[in-house]
Amino acid sequence: MALLQGEVLHQKLFWCSTQGSVYEISGSECCLSTGDLLKIIAIKLQNVICKDVEREQTTELPLTFRGLFQPCPDPQPYTSLEELIQSKWRAQEAQPLCFFSDADIAVDRQVIPKAQRIFLEALQGKKAAVRTAGSHSKPCWLQLPLSLRGRFFECGRQQDLTLQEVLGLQGGWPQRLLCPALGSCPILLSPVYEVQAIMHLRKDVVKIPSTLEVDVEDVTEEMQHIHFIKPLLLSEVLQMEEALPVQAEILEGPSSTAIFKNDWIPRLQKGQQIQIHGKGCAWRILASARKGTRHFLLSSTYQGRFRRRPREFTTVYELAASLQAGQHLRVVVTQDCEGHEEDVPSLSVGDRLEVRCLLQASTSTTVLLCNRSSSEEEEDQETEELMLPLDLGGSFVEETCDSKKYSLAEVLQQLPLPCDVKVVAKDPSLARDILSSFSVLRLEACVTEPFLVSSFCEEPNESFEIPPRWLDMSLFFLEKPVHPQAPSTDWSRVEELKEPFYYHLLKQLPGSSAPPPPRPPKRKGAGGEAAVRTAKGTGPEKAKPPSLAVPKPPSFQKTSSPFIERSTPNEYSTHLHLRRASQSSKAPRDKGMEKSDSDHDYETVDEDLQKTIRKMQTVFPF
Repeated sequence: MALLQGEVLHQKLFWCSTQGSVYEISGSECCLSTGDLLKIIAIKLQNVICKDVEREQTTELPLTFRGLFQPCPDPQPYTSLEELIQSKWRAQEAQPLCFFSDADIAVDRQVIPKAQRIFLEALQGKKAAVRTAGSHSKPCWLQLPLSLRGRFFECGRQQDLTLQEVLGLQGGWPQRLLCPALGSCPILLSPVYEVQAIMHLRKDVVKIPSTLEVDVEDVTEEMQHIHFIKPLLLSEVLQMEEALPVQAEILEGPSSTAIFKNDWIPRLQKGQQIQIHGKGCAWRILASARKGTRHFLLSSTYQGRFRRRPREFTTVYELAASLQAGQHLRVVVTQDCEGHEEDVPSLSVGDRLEVRCLLQASTSTTVLLCNRSSSEEEEDQETEELMLPLDLGGSFVEETCDSKKYSLAEVLQQLPLPCDVKVVAKDPSLARDILSSFSVLRLEACVTEPFLVSSFCEEPNESFEIPPRWLDMSLFFLEKPVHPQAPSTDWSRVEELKEPFYYHLLKQLPGSSAPPPPRPPKRKGAGGEAAVRTAKGTGPEKAKPPSLAVPKPPSFQKTSSPFIERSTPNEYSTHLHLRRASQSSKAPRDKGMEKSDSDHDYETVDEDLQKTIRKMQTVFPF
């Protein structure tokens, strides 16, 4: 790459013809392989290496160096005029090449004395048009053949050049110079460039130092039909609105498709061509079915109509979680509820509660402050202040009387989220509006994720909207005309979310990092006061249904039956042993059964039951 210098390389194509090369730039390893095609797009001067010819020392000159340079004549003679011209003369230079000969030159009956300065003005075929001083100092014009042989020396030109002028004149080969600011010895200047190029299927610009040793060939003329592909991420296209609309081809599909349940995401595969129309301006609403098993993302272009539905709550904890600042929440109790503690009030069906705020009852207990009124509507109705624990269960329905039909935009403006609604008018643009099949939809939050409106090139009239940050993929732009008309059908008005992505999306929404409502307090253990209340029949647990009372005979005798299995005594029960002791002192026992009865306690079986058992044994022998 040492010869790839100068602005003449701009927009040139080169092909690595021999073995590749590995190099490092800013700590990153780069590689050029055999057969790689490069398109030079820029040449940037990095620095200039100055070498002292006599002392073999090198230094680096800054690009702002202000010293002046003069060309230094080469002390070695040239054996022919052609060799001198090929080495030293450049037609673009402002001053002609000056040289002399150590012997007289006879041409066209004229003689040029030795050591007389000769100026090369132009080349005319195989002859050089030169100028020299004739008699009486008048200029003399001659033509010398390029094949003229002799000993020719270059003359020093009295010209002061800046560093930038020297680099512009010397081309690709270093030449001997003199610079008083650097000393009296001849020097050689070697510029180091950074060649910036693009490569096929390389995303970033390749930066190659001109000192890299790799063989390349100029294939600009042969490769005019080559189109360099620059991969882009769909998330990067979001920042390139000036390039839209555009057609693109997918290089690699999305890494994860577990986002939407639809038909167009599986088609986003390698080789698929799509048209990106522009950045979508629609916002979206996150919605869930009543039981929370299905979740949707509704576009603001959805044309269905909604009617508000009252929300339902099953615990006081849910009431506290739904309470919002500046919003009134009134509910009606639809199921009787008794508190676990003595100081917890009971709630009856029809009680109307106005939820006010959360209070800290103690260091470890948080309660919900409410006002209760009866179901009867009276003018001077008194309200009762209640403090409900968060772990209290029940059944509550929000008190609303709203029969208005809302559009999605009106819901967002007039109703607080989350809110429960029902679709009462379908979207006429959808062939099947799945939202109308649900009795209740909970609109949870507004989503402002950016989307790109796109369509498949083979179906330009049917569009869908891609969220690049959720469905990022690699593609490249095509140089094809775009479809002028905007799509008439939108597939993304209602998108069903897959459940794992739904919970991932909840974490990304604003306010998801806010602390949750206070944790409900733990109930007391079974051995404490709760257990005592349960024994009295006042606890929250349901009591076991009483068994049928069987009259106890004054005396009974135990019988062995295959239907009666022996029970294992509970070694942790203390009152069970007391019961055994009292029974053993009152009831007489057989001597043969005394040992076995000491470990077991049997129920009393009357004669009628024994007769029934014997009859069943005869019918169903075991």
